Amino acid sequence: MAALRAFARWIGDSIGHAFGNPREEHATLPPNVGVQPYRDQPHRR
Repeated sequence: MAALRAFARWIGDSIGHAFGNPREEHATLPPNVGVQPYRDQPHRR
């Protein structure tokens, strides 16, 4: 029974590495390079 649990954990870990973790990948994205759209709204006085 322990071998089956170890195998299931190994399969789950392998699938996790193959598909990746979206939250983890989003945190490690490089900054955008190049011209960025202007999104600020000017304030009138």
